[in-house]
Amino acid sequence: MKSRILITALLAAVLSFSAQARTYKLATNTPADSPTGLVIKQFVDAVKTGTDNRVNIRVYWNGALGGQTQYISQVQSGVIDMGMLNSGMLENLQPAIGVINLPYVFRDLEEYHKVMSSDYMHNELLATTQKNGFEVLGYISNGFRSLHASKPIYSIEDIRGLKIRTMASDTYISMLQAMGAIPVPLEFTETYGALQQGMVDGAEGSLAGLWEIKFGEVTKYGVRSEQTRLTDFIVLSQRAMKTITDDDMAVLRTAMHAASEHSITLIDATHKQSEKLAEEKMGVVITDIDKAPLIEAMKPLWRDAMQDPDKREALERIFAIEDRELDV
Repeated sequence: MKSRILITALLAAVLSFSAQARTYKLATNTPADSPTGLVIKQFVDAVKTGTDNRVNIRVYWNGALGGQTQYISQVQSGVIDMGMLNSGMLENLQPAIGVINLPYVFRDLEEYHKVMSSDYMHNELLATTQKNGFEVLGYISNGFRSLHASKPIYSIEDIRGLKIRTMASDTYISMLQAMGAIPVPLEFTETYGALQQGMVDGAEGSLAGLWEIKFGEVTKYGVRSEQTRLTDFIVLSQRAMKTITDDDMAVLRTAMHAASEHSITLIDATHKQSEKLAEEKMGVVITDIDKAPLIEAMKPLWRDAMQDPDKREALERIFAIEDRELDV
């Protein structure tokens, strides 16, 4: 009798655990072995450990569930539980968030970290995405974005007329137009082929991609224009959120905060190393550029943003956090 009672109790415990445990899908277009991929793995492992396996996250790497424009609607509907969305994609849903994509909002890593880890960013600006069916758990730093192309770029004049791949973001498109380039919006997963086939002359993005994504096989010239800084965000659908207890949600947020902080140092250090490898191993030539003409060319974007009350408030709050005067 005692044995039957013990077995019954053990079965009940197992069934109870099985009922609570769940595997959640996370879609991303980044490779598993990239710096961003390492940060995502850190988050996933911390969640699994911190929830005693109640929350397991299966990551679909490298666009396995489509590009961000494909899987974002599935995250919103809850078909996919989680996803990595960049700040360009979030801007399309909540335009005010687009201020963090504006050129030269962040002049260095310190300003970026101060703003992205602020209460304003988490509790106010990013919280506006909840009306879109998901919650932003946290960010992953993705470094400064520059240009790489099939020919050298030494000045703003060398950019004029170049067909440059970018993401489908109004801010990024306007930024390239301000430089005199012809923006070509394409999914990230289509970029290598477009460069290889000559559909575009170059692309904007992290110069680390010349090594990490092997773009250096098809474009041999990079320039440190550093016009903006892309940010990735891990988002959780509200439908999935309802299946997670408050205690486990606290674990997710804590794990994401730790991953965000780690990304600040990891990504920039790794990107510098990757740029060096692209030069040494792939024959890529990376040069610097006078940014003053680029900054001057970007001023219309600032003035346009200031005409929108929501964007104006966001800009003013961000510059206040940076302890910097907003002069447009």
